[in-house]
Amino acid sequence: MKYCRNLILGIFSMLTLFSCYGEEDSFAVPSIYKDYQQNPEGGESLTGYAVAPVKDAKYDDVLNELYISWDGSNSSWEKRDEYVGAEVEFYSLLSGKKVKRVMIPNIGDFGNLTVKKRDYNNEPSTLHLSKYRTVVVTDRYGVDELRFRSIYKDADGVQKMSDWVKLSDQNIEVDKNYLAWQFFKNNVVSPVQISFSTSSTKSTAAIVDLVGQGNEAKAKEEFQKWYYMDCAAMSFDPYNMAFDPYKNLDIHIADNVGVANAIDWPNHTTGRRINYEASVGNPNSDLWKLPDMQHVMMHEMGHCVEWMPKAGKYIKEGIQDCDRQGYQEGWPDAVKIASKGYILATQKAEYRSAIEKPYQNPQSDKYYVWQIDYNTSGAFMSWLRIYNGDFVRMMPWTVLMDDLTDKWSLEDAVKYTLRESYPNITIKELWDEYKTEVEAFLQNN
Repeated sequence: MKYCRNLILGIFSMLTLFSCYGEEDSFAVPSIYKDYQQNPEGGESLTGYAVAPVKDAKYDDVLNELYISWDGSNSSWEKRDEYVGAEVEFYSLLSGKKVKRVMIPNIGDFGNLTVKKRDYNNEPSTLHLSKYRTVVVTDRYGVDELRFRSIYKDADGVQKMSDWVKLSDQNIEVDKNYLAWQFFKNNVVSPVQISFSTSSTKSTAAIVDLVGQGNEAKAKEEFQKWYYMDCAAMSFDPYNMAFDPYKNLDIHIADNVGVANAIDWPNHTTGRRINYEASVGNPNSDLWKLPDMQHVMMHEMGHCVEWMPKAGKYIKEGIQDCDRQGYQEGWPDAVKIASKGYILATQKAEYRSAIEKPYQNPQSDKYYVWQIDYNTSGAFMSWLRIYNGDFVRMMPWTVLMDDLTDKWSLEDAVKYTLRESYPNITIKELWDEYKTEVEAFLQNN
């Protein structure tokens, strides 16, 4: 079957998944997001159920993400009215092949989503989604083996499938050297400015020596990289950040802050500060080693921009809001974990402990195991990217949605995000699958 294979390459922005911009930042829709028209070759018509034309494909080795754009809604393509989505077969992050429905319907699972007015008198934000989808794959070599098939509905509404085809068989060149964080850094209007300060006897030279090998400019550049690595994992592109972007980030060395915390500094509109434990009494602290410092900093950078739900669905009286707390500390870890691959080698014991806990009432202050904050909820949210490659990016939007915010939970957010592709799936089924994959991973590593 023939369809036009003339592609426009190299003109997309990061994650050609979504045509979007942040209304709160007064951006017009960039021309790079606008559809183009294809002319069928030779005037031939498609017969049967052909795969939707692939428009572009890029792979990010940092995030283990393959970004594919299909031309399923292109007005010159004969099957556009019947086309409703795609299924993709790929290697999961942990074990074996997975077949996941990653694109239903044409415009995406969310459509155009507007969330309510945020804090600090910001205007409501609108997320404009298109037909693009992210697929999470194991490594760059798994990209060539990825297969997909298109989903159609005939005149009677009966679902039909095209044949499976390999991405490597398409007449496109997959960019395997794409770096989403670098795109963010190069395309933001006002790059974040990094500064170092201290209220401890420990000098800022300690940061410069550790991160920049004695070069302050190099150290600041590395912190910028960590920040934009977070941005690439938590947002679609610089035009539609699902958070309040800030201009300045001060890395502040302080005594007796435990590990680290993030605050507005000197105020919310001006910038943020990450207070970092000096550990003066313990010069051999892991906090002052790499990559430990990077992991903590990337977690705190997530806090700097995090939207929070008002209240959770499961609240233990006199203890805490299980959902809110699990999301508050879990989502920044999900961003960090997505940015660095999957399970960090030094944290295998924590992952083993998490999957060994009972699903319900795993500890005194939690109803369900996926509510346990930090690595447990964070790793689970990051793993859910195999069901929707942008799952971590979707979460901040769900916490401000009218349908979900009165009593928010990861459980309801998952159901909402996957409602078109997997309408009947439960979070218990997802956790059981996750647990099986983690067990296999730990046994083999």
